[in-house]
Amino acid sequence: MSTAITVEGYDPTGAPGLTWIKSSKSNQQHLDDSIGFAVEGDNFRIGVTTDPTQVPLTVTRAKLLAMLEGAKAGEFDHLVA
Repeated sequence: MSTAITVEGYDPTGAPGLTWIKSSKSNQQHLDDSIGFAVEGDNFRIGVTTDPTQVPLTVTRAKLLAMLEGAKAGEFDHLVA
């Protein structure tokens, strides 16, 4: 199992001061654009870690878990095939 990586220097508009993580797969694939996650109170923030001018999306724990469960079940595989 891989471990997420802390995103250094990402302090996006609308979500300052949060600790952001991204997939370790982002670095293995040498991706310039990475999706980052942060916890803010009872919600999660999702942002593009290479563009701090974009305001990160805010989602509830339940919504994020539903999406992750769907991804694990392969429901979105056709989007990247």
